[in-house]
Amino acid sequence: MGEASIHPRETASFLTRAAYSVAALSLIFFRPGWSKPGPIPQQDSRNHSLDVELRPSHNRSSPEKPDGMTHASEGHWNFLYRTAAIAALVTVALFLVQIVAFFVWPPPATVAGHFALLQSRTLIGLISLDLLIIVDEVLAIPISLALSLRLRRVHESLALIATALAAASIVCFLVATPALNMLYLSQQYAAFATAVEREGLLAAGQAVLSSWQGPPYEVGYIVGTIDMLIILWVMLRSQIFSKATAYVGIAASVIGFGVYVPKVGVFISILSVVGMQIW
Repeated sequence: MGEASIHPRETASFLTRAAYSVAALSLIFFRPGWSKPGPIPQQDSRNHSLDVELRPSHNRSSPEKPDGMTHASEGHWNFLYRTAAIAALVTVALFLVQIVAFFVWPPPATVAGHFALLQSRTLIGLISLDLLIIVDEVLAIPISLALSLRLRRVHESLALIATALAAASIVCFLVATPALNMLYLSQQYAAFATAVEREGLLAAGQAVLSSWQGPPYEVGYIVGTIDMLIILWVMLRSQIFSKATAYVGIAASVIGFGVYVPKVGVFISILSVVGMQIW
């Protein structure tokens, strides 16, 4: 009783989120022009009235903000941008830790095996059940907000929609990730002595692992990928990245849906992450 294995798509999910963080890092932290706002240039008052007379009428109704004002308004969000950059770096580090852990401590193939590992080596047992994805999804919150703020000047509506989709994806992954639920069940399993009680806990553990392979994960993965495509489309219309850069990201995101191809899906999704790293 209790045959179970973690869905191979979980690896694709973690890889995709790590690539998303690399993109956010490059957008937020290493964007050209990242500097403290300079002084607002002063205009000669003697020429001001002449400038107003010569200025085209359509500019009077919707004047562009001076560069100094733009930088000043962006300066209010510097703490969020830097927090997001740090979160992106931590996410990439967690990605490396997860990959190493997967090969050094392969996850057990049964629910009973997970319970035993959680009791003997709790941290490793939690990592094998994707505890790091919980941390990763929390770190995705400032990243998503910062991306939305950076791109809102290009298309405010789409930036807001992308933020909402990112929030939905984060919630789905947090609900689906089995690590903490399995830890609680393993503690109950160790405390109960009768075979009937243990059988019930093994069945509960099987249900928890099945939920990680079920609708919450699927919705989170699809919605998260759509969110990424929207962000990339807005980037395509911005002046921050070249069109080639945005197209590479879009292609990699579309390839990410290859995770649903039977048998080879996880390898296709890893290929999409390679594209994201190039991006």
